[in-house]
Parts: sequence; C-alpha cells; structure tokens
Amino acid sequence: MMCEDCGVRPAKFHLTTIINGDRVERNLCPTCMAKHQKQLPGIDFSNLAGILNSILESKDAEEQARQEAEYEGYVCEQCGMTYPEFQKCGMLGCANCYNAFRVPLTALLQRVHGNTQHAGRVPAGVHSGVSIRMNIERLKQKLQRAIADEEYEQAAKLRDAIRALNVQLERREGDIKVEPQARLRSENGEEVRDDV
Repeated sequence: MMCEDCGVRPAKFHLTTIINGDRVERNLCPTCMAKHQKQLPGIDFSNLAGILNSILESKDAEEQARQEAEYEGYVCEQCGMTYPEFQKCGMLGCANCYNAFRVPLTALLQRVHGNTQHAGRVPAGVHSGVSIRMNIERLKQKLQRAIADEEYEQAAKLRDAIRALNVQLERREGDIKVEPQARLRSENGEEVRDDV
C-alpha cells in the first residue's frame, strides 16, 4: 500500500486520529508520518517512529537480499540473458525475457510502483473525487465555448451534466462542496450564471 499523502513511498504507518468525534484514518510512509507528528499535540513519536522504521527497513533489506540471490539463477532460454545482466543494463534482451523473468519483474514493479496493474491517471485507492472534478472542469470549458458560440441548447445540456456531476461529487465527499464558478460572459458581453 502506498502512502496516502505523497503517493510515492510505501506506507508503513497507520495513523488514526479522532478530533471532535470525527475519525480519520491514513496510511503514511515514515517521511509523511514525521510531518504529521508535528500536528499531534502532546505525543512524542520521534523515538517510536525511528525505531519502527529501522526495524521495518532492516526486514525489507533482508528480504530483498534473499530474493536477489534467488533471482540470480534466472536465464532467458532464447537470448541467454541472465537476470543480473538485466539489472546492470536495465534492458531486456528479447520478448521471451518477459516470461523468463516474470517473477522478479513482477516483484520489481510492485516495489517501484506499488502495484503490478496499471491503475490509470487516478489510482483506485484515492478516495477523493479527482476524476469527477476533472470531468467537471472539462465540461465547464465546453460550456464556455458553447456560450461563446451561442449554442444555448448544447450549453443547457452541459450545464445539466455539470450539475449531475456536482451532486455525485457531493454524495461522494459528504459535506465538502465544490464552490461554484463566477459568472461567465459570452462574446457579446451578456452575463450567464454558472451556479452549478
């Protein structure tokens, strides 16, 4: 699981905070955990975080060294490339190398990217409405063009689609609301409200 703050490093800490009855759970890497410890009053995580991080890193290093020794025996039958040669040059010898090195390549992708399956532009683990917001922004741009071109029927359809996405976003995020844009102006200077 990747860190929910940075999205780069693997999460090694599960932080649960309860403020005024609201429970917030986050999975954080050691770096982001260090940033959050400053926000938590009266609790000293400095020694605990350092100790836990060193334990986890030493276990990860031992596991990685064991796997590297195991992977040295992998050889592509077609081109003769070994896995250590791949590690040195960073390029596979032929198409069959993908099958020959499937196990170590899968482990490598998991370690580097946090997943072995492509998740698209917005990972499935993200609990925000990022993709909905992106669609809303794209539709708002189309709405502005439709108004500028005086295509009011198309503009009305786009406005309704934006409203529907905003409702979906509000359901998804609870009480957090997307602020409406200011007024739009068509080319002839008429103001058109965009309170979606």
